[in-house]
Amino acid sequence: MTQTPAPPSAGTVVLVVEAQAAPGMARAATDLIGRFVEPTRQEAGCLQYRLHVDAADDHHVVLIEEWQDEAALGAHQATSAYAELMRALMPLLAGEGRGLRLHALT
Repeated sequence: MTQTPAPPSAGTVVLVVEAQAAPGMARAATDLIGRFVEPTRQEAGCLQYRLHVDAADDHHVVLIEEWQDEAALGAHQATSAYAELMRALMPLLAGEGRGLRLHALT
């Protein structure tokens, strides 16, 4: 019998965020996100914040984030910098991105 682990009440939170840049906007999107990488890494509770592009499609942008806990992630998403990034990034994307929220078990 397989047991499903209970959702953790504490622990690190990993986000894998994927977005498709609009045609001709890959460089603009990655440059914009890139400006927020280092300041975000300095935020309390940020363990990892890395920008990637798909090796086969430079318009497919992937951001991998790891946060100490839900509170740290929530604090990040409440910053004016996060709001500024979202506001500036949305016009550069071909539709909405998708995110996967993970809780570390080990």
